[in-house]
Amino acid sequence: MARSHIMDEFTKPTNTVISKGFTIQYAYFTCEDSESMRIEGTVIGDIEIDGVLIIGDSGYVDGNISAGSVRVAGRIYGNVQCQHALHLTSTADVTGDVSASSLVIDNGAILLGYLQTGVVVEDEQVKLSCS
Repeated sequence: MARSHIMDEFTKPTNTVISKGFTIQYAYFTCEDSESMRIEGTVIGDIEIDGVLIIGDSGYVDGNISAGSVRVAGRIYGNVQCQHALHLTSTADVTGDVSASSLVIDNGAILLGYLQTGVVVEDEQVKLSCS
């Protein structure tokens, strides 16, 4: 997936927004219809979404994330698993293990955890080299 295609994925309109100042605790979000979600507030709990998840500058997630694609500008304390693209912007702060088939990390992003990139083929991980 080319970098421009990864960026295009994150510019589409968002279906669900958790605004700055809102805190949702002990939640488990799941969405199977390729919807998109933007978090500018705080979510304490796990998130599972087939579509795009955007964690904005003021967003914070304390829980595990499973999504089609994720763009992080805020903070995550938990593991992140992406079927497609993961983009950590310069303000991203992630503590947890991360796996994605495509990865972009901007200068200044913080990632504390194990990183795995590649593609999933019949439940087997094919590793790609990173340089």
